[in-house]
Amino acid sequence: MEKRVAVVGFRMMSAPDLETTRERLAFDLTRGLFDDLGIDRLEVDTTIVDSNDFLDGRTISNVFLDPPAGAYMRDESKVEMDGVNAVMYACMRILSGQYRTALVLALGLTGSQVSPYLHVDYQLSPVYDRQVGLLNELSAAALQARAYLAKRGYREDLLHRVAAKSLSHAARNPFQARRLAGVDVEAVAASPPWYEPLRELHCYPPTDGGCAMLLADAERARELTDKPVWILGMGQSIETYYLGERDLSRSPSAAQAAERAYAMAGVKNPRTEIHLAEISALFAHQEPLLAEAMGLLEEGKAEEAYLSEETGIAGSMPLNPSGGALGGHPICATGLLRVAEAVRQLRGEAGENQVKGAETALAHGQDGVCAQQNAVLVLGI
Repeated sequence: MEKRVAVVGFRMMSAPDLETTRERLAFDLTRGLFDDLGIDRLEVDTTIVDSNDFLDGRTISNVFLDPPAGAYMRDESKVEMDGVNAVMYACMRILSGQYRTALVLALGLTGSQVSPYLHVDYQLSPVYDRQVGLLNELSAAALQARAYLAKRGYREDLLHRVAAKSLSHAARNPFQARRLAGVDVEAVAASPPWYEPLRELHCYPPTDGGCAMLLADAERARELTDKPVWILGMGQSIETYYLGERDLSRSPSAAQAAERAYAMAGVKNPRTEIHLAEISALFAHQEPLLAEAMGLLEEGKAEEAYLSEETGIAGSMPLNPSGGALGGHPICATGLLRVAEAVRQLRGEAGENQVKGAETALAHGQDGVCAQQNAVLVLGI
């Protein structure tokens, strides 16, 4: 049997407040996907539920999501990380030969039911950082932004340009939660200051959302769709937990995750072989930082790339043509949304944000404070 795995379909949605429950969101996404593909729950061999007990407010929270996802009395497992990791887990299950199809469901009601930017406080060192109270998700991200700008010699204007690009893309994307018309560099620079150098429009918005995606082996994929998108490579890596031991101006874990994915996919030169990248950049500075780490932009040349619009939809290296996480960040689902957006591009279904001639794409997810853990997929048609 041909040992390949493809994405055959997906359903996704996001909004500042979906006015629904986790269970209803799980049902709507899964039922919609099954209807799109003309299948029922008995044709799904295994299900991976991606949710967070802390954010859901209950232990083993996936047990309440199995029934609306059609996984009751079926094989099911759980991931409590970003959605790209759930896709990797589903791939490995299919490649084991024990399963032919895998449903990946990731969701988070982190716009309506969770205090914004609070959850990362509980990922900090309980002995020192959490007690002192100086660090939180925003202040840690600001430290990372300042370290990156200082190390590379970039101006703060770079952050405004990254955010303006992403938010203009998000405004044209019906699947994004934050769709602001007419946002330009000046509007970003004039948004309220938060933690220096970060401003409001440099940061992700609290978001409700989720995604259901079906993966299948090569034979079953061709039966289910005439537009399979193949998972060509995958890799992940994680850095030390304590922020004081990390160089926040760079991301060695993103570099290593990308290297592993490129090696599996046979990618030698990502700047020419990858046609677009969907990066889970929760803050404006993270897009160029991670793109440089993953070899998508030349190190030290990010300012030039954004000034020349190289990273725009019509550029030589389109970054986040969907708008990325600055358009919405439903925790746990964000990376899976990046995969879905990459699939839309490769299928030629991205509408106004379509990258012409796209045949390969990178999808990225992150976890932890200042992108402590990174996961990368290379996709192709």
